[in-house]
Amino acid sequence: MCGICGFAPVDPRRTVDRAVLGRMTQTLEHRGPDGGGILAAPGIGLGIRRLSIIDLETGDQPISNEDGSIAVVCNGEIYNSPELRRELEAAGHRFRTRSDVEVVVHLFEDLGPGFVTRLRGMFGLAVWDAASRRLVLARDRFGIKPIVYSVAASGLWFGSESKAILAGGEVGREVELRGIEDLLTFGYVLTPRTLFARIRRLPPAHLLVWHDGTAALHRYWRPPLDAERSAIGEKEWAEALLAKLEETVRMHLRSDVEVGAWLSPGVDSSGVVSLARQALGRPLRTVTLAFSDPLADETRRSRTLDAYPGYEMPNEQAVCDAESFNLLPEAVRAMEEPTAYAIEVPRLVLARASARNVKVVVTGEGSDELFGGYPYFRWNQRTARFARLPRWLRRGLVLGHLLEARRPWAVPLLLAPAEMGRERYRRLVGVVPAAVAGTVLAPEVRHHLEGCREEDEWPLSVQQLRSLSSFSALRRCEMEVRLPDFVLHTADRAAMAYGLEVRVPFLDHELVELCARIPPSLMLRGNTEKYILRRALERSLPSEICWRPKRGMLAPFSGWWRGPLPDFAQELLSANRLLESGYFAPGIVAELLRRHRSGAADVSQVLNAVLGVQLWDTIFLEGDAVAGTV
Repeated sequence: MCGICGFAPVDPRRTVDRAVLGRMTQTLEHRGPDGGGILAAPGIGLGIRRLSIIDLETGDQPISNEDGSIAVVCNGEIYNSPELRRELEAAGHRFRTRSDVEVVVHLFEDLGPGFVTRLRGMFGLAVWDAASRRLVLARDRFGIKPIVYSVAASGLWFGSESKAILAGGEVGREVELRGIEDLLTFGYVLTPRTLFARIRRLPPAHLLVWHDGTAALHRYWRPPLDAERSAIGEKEWAEALLAKLEETVRMHLRSDVEVGAWLSPGVDSSGVVSLARQALGRPLRTVTLAFSDPLADETRRSRTLDAYPGYEMPNEQAVCDAESFNLLPEAVRAMEEPTAYAIEVPRLVLARASARNVKVVVTGEGSDELFGGYPYFRWNQRTARFARLPRWLRRGLVLGHLLEARRPWAVPLLLAPAEMGRERYRRLVGVVPAAVAGTVLAPEVRHHLEGCREEDEWPLSVQQLRSLSSFSALRRCEMEVRLPDFVLHTADRAAMAYGLEVRVPFLDHELVELCARIPPSLMLRGNTEKYILRRALERSLPSEICWRPKRGMLAPFSGWWRGPLPDFAQELLSANRLLESGYFAPGIVAELLRRHRSGAADVSQVLNAVLGVQLWDTIFLEGDAVAGTV
């Protein structure tokens, strides 16, 4: 796990200034506290900060082939590197290190950009081919590891984080207003956007090829969540799923340092920890997130795996309390953008506790998206047929049954389009009703957004989703939108703020390809979500954990907003500061805050988004986040 960065100038004769690369890599030191490296040559500059996990002695980067014509910097882990190494050695390639990254160099020699399809792991990497003067950026299939980039007049700038690009000094810091709209709509910024207008995210499962001063994107893989299904039965599916889970967990434990785990009371992380314990033959060191607020603290209602006989292991509770509100500025700086859920704060608390003892943790992230674990999977199933009725009839039925009074949360979904797409997905998972989002934005911002609608940037068209079942269509949206842009983004940035590597066994692409063939009826059975996963783990977990209903982790910001507010929150939400930044309508924000604090409404997610954007503006536009000052 590392932080990478670089610059490929338009002029291939230009040698990149090592001082510039030094500034860029310095911004990533938190991601790689164990060392760094720089390559500066005509047409290319590469930089890296390294967190040593595999090959502690000789695995420094950039790493090159025998004649130095191909150089690689990589953030992440290639879990199948031992198998690839044996294959490459048999073909005559010579290795100089034990680093998993060296297989990328030799695969590129044989396959060119096609090398990426052979990798099984998580990665954000850059390959420089001096012979063809070509730079290739690659991001793993699910977006576990980040890469951002900017095409400027001077050339292509890239990094694991935007701070590295900004440190290069040639890319401006203008705000991307559509990113703010994303925050109010979905709760997070959607790929390819960042909150910086001139910096883009490389989408998951994509290559970016830079050659002759032009950048071209290529997709190399898509989640096969509409694959042809087999006729085998439930028992056989459970056995096949368990076998593949055991394999992927074993691969995710490959490390030259101790591996720990994040453990919640749920089936996902408990299953990973149980299988990891079985593979290692010993307990793991685990950390569990807890909240001082009893309504938010799942551990007060449900025991974690370490509390059951036969599963004893070291477990530390990382407690998130009202004082943690003060971590929000640090969280926004680490994430480089806020979320409306403010989950980045408890993630920081969890990561900080873990990093005191280990460099690597395995987690249960990705399971809910893959197996349909969120409540809105059930809502979607139950309303799918109703949604195919004419809208006038649906409206009449809703009013006739007085749902607007008894179930107001259901009305937007019942009136949503029948086919899965941006609008139906927004109705399922959105943060702020469109009418409210429109009023909280300043009039000038609303006017700007009305002139730049870009539906083509929604990664999935209705046509792509039309042939899928309602379950599979929603799952595809989850895997390609929420998973990379919210779940994985916040996990990576929070962990790497403390030099901690997060591994996600559920996001092994071979496991996902297996799950694509499992019938949706085995994913969601009645009110039991992730049914087939629970069946697969029955013999690996206590029954109470295996069949425990999902309870989502949410930071108790609703209550925190009703208590004493930190000084920075009071200042940034003042009318003067809101007018200075110009993003939000001060009167509307004041009214929302008043209603929330009085208990008349819960608009904590809107307030999280507004305060988060105000913090981002202060940190990145007014202050000097690159130098670490605000």
